[in-house]
Amino acid sequence: MVDYAMDYDKLYAMKRGLHTLADRAETAGGEDAWQEIGDGTATSNESIFGNYNLSYQFQIFYGLSKTRINDGKDKLKQFGDMFGGVADVLLERDASIAAGAVTMTGHSELDEWLGEREAYENWQEKKEAWDEYADRIGAGDYFDENPDADPWVDCYPAEGEGEAPGWCEQWQEDLGDRPPFPGPEPDKPAEHPPSRIQITDDDGSTVDVYLSYDEDYNVTEEKTVIETPDGQTVTTTVEYDGPPDPSDPDNPDESFDRRDFTVTTISPDGTESVAEYTIEDDGSGTQTVTTTTTNDDGEEETEVTEYTRDKKNGDDDEDWESDWQEVDD
Repeated sequence: MVDYAMDYDKLYAMKRGLHTLADRAETAGGEDAWQEIGDGTATSNESIFGNYNLSYQFQIFYGLSKTRINDGKDKLKQFGDMFGGVADVLLERDASIAAGAVTMTGHSELDEWLGEREAYENWQEKKEAWDEYADRIGAGDYFDENPDADPWVDCYPAEGEGEAPGWCEQWQEDLGDRPPFPGPEPDKPAEHPPSRIQITDDDGSTVDVYLSYDEDYNVTEEKTVIETPDGQTVTTTVEYDGPPDPSDPDNPDESFDRRDFTVTTISPDGTESVAEYTIEDDGSGTQTVTTTTTNDDGEEETEVTEYTRDKKNGDDDEDWESDWQEVDD
């Protein structure tokens, strides 16, 4: 996991502090009895002050105090949002880098599991063929009683170490026709491929990657959750439309995946961005990004932006994959 570029928690703490200061304007800087009396009237508070004029002067003072603080309330919140906005942008950027690195680790672990699974299945096939052959030449009981036996050792004993088993003569005569000896059993891989990878940074930040597969163990979904020690999270989910569809299977280094896919990102402030990618056979494509935010009144606002990408122009077009151009209205 890459180190985060700055301490996001301090930026978010600044945002919370400024918002708290702004919220105090609702009570003119005070709470409890101060607010209760201030929200009353000169008449209702006369019994508290013992004099109507004194109660009236307090109401004037309270109103002026609250008005002056209210004047700066919005600016304080905007100032706090600036700190939070900087933290959100930088956190999302670094989260994308970290997520990509850990997702690659997840795919590496999947490849390792597939390799171990294939090796174990190959050993099982060799073992089955060998056991059948061993029974045919009368060596089945010998290997049952000596699970660590090896014909390449037992059939060629050193001088003074006894004679070779009787079945060795037939085994030696069958050179070229006998199945290969499978050797010792390798470690059996887990029943299912890795579906979750978690990395924790020294400061307590975590990166969790969840992988989903189809019946052929193709990755169909990648979900990444980045969380800071302060509880700020960035969640990114990539959903693929079907199994991999390489453009040039015989040249994996020059091939690209033609699958359509959708990327959903939820930012620390709750903003949701859904990017739908459509990829054509020549590498060109379209991208539609729908961003949903919630305004200060609690109402959702949606913005849709479209992008296009030209086809791949040869193997040297290094920037092609990320070269998406916004479509003008």
